[in-house]
Amino acid sequence: FSLIFGGVPVNFDATLNIFGRTCSFETSLVSDLGYNGYSRLRHAVDRAFGGNSEQSDGSTYKPSSVIPPPLKKFPLVIDAGCGTGLVGEQFRNMATYMIGADLSEKIVDEAKNKRPNLYNEYYIGDFTELFRLNKSNVDLIVSADAFIYFGDLVPLFQSMDEALKVGGFVAFTLENVDEKNKASLDATKPDWRWQLTPSGRFAHRKQYIVNTGKQHHLKVFHYETLDNFRHENGVGVDGHVFVMQKVADIGDVRNENKNNIEL
Repeated sequence: FSLIFGGVPVNFDATLNIFGRTCSFETSLVSDLGYNGYSRLRHAVDRAFGGNSEQSDGSTYKPSSVIPPPLKKFPLVIDAGCGTGLVGEQFRNMATYMIGADLSEKIVDEAKNKRPNLYNEYYIGDFTELFRLNKSNVDLIVSADAFIYFGDLVPLFQSMDEALKVGGFVAFTLENVDEKNKASLDATKPDWRWQLTPSGRFAHRKQYIVNTGKQHHLKVFHYETLDNFRHENGVGVDGHVFVMQKVADIGDVRNENKNNIEL
């Protein structure tokens, strides 16, 4: 079935089925599918702010229990699509106050049991509504493997623009198509923005994210590819990490970090 999520119809059959299986969800995701996006997102953010976290492709990367020390502290952080708290655990030392938001009450209960006291507050429902409840009040939004359930990202970016303070950040992962499919799409549909994958998730084009960000005061602060961050049917899934900063004007260059990538 479809739900209206962020103002956009999204097919959540697979999503809610997966998220409802709380007892095996995290074990299946991390152990069976080799998911490491949550940890690589944290290390990418560390590099974005000048840290020296080592970058590795997914074929050799092993999530570490050692979380980088915080190079920056954020008063209010929202973990969008928090699940069992894998991402929240990575970003807890960067947050003064952290809200975990998820569609599934069952998985939020699992987060409370598995990682008690991780979040200061929970929100069950559409996290774009949570963004709108916190107009110009949020310092950092983090999200791993949650935005992949949106095709059109415009309503999501609108809500993040509303929530973030000027100078605030959003850090997130998305899926990307593999090189073969990218070449085919570029040749047959040069203006493609996203692609529905066989898993029911969406893969998004890098330039689409850059352009959508520009329309909503969000400038690319740091970008990395995210190869092999999960496996499906024994094949590595490719993705990318975006760290974006809200600016008063899209021409306003606030990033003095040497890792800034102008796009």
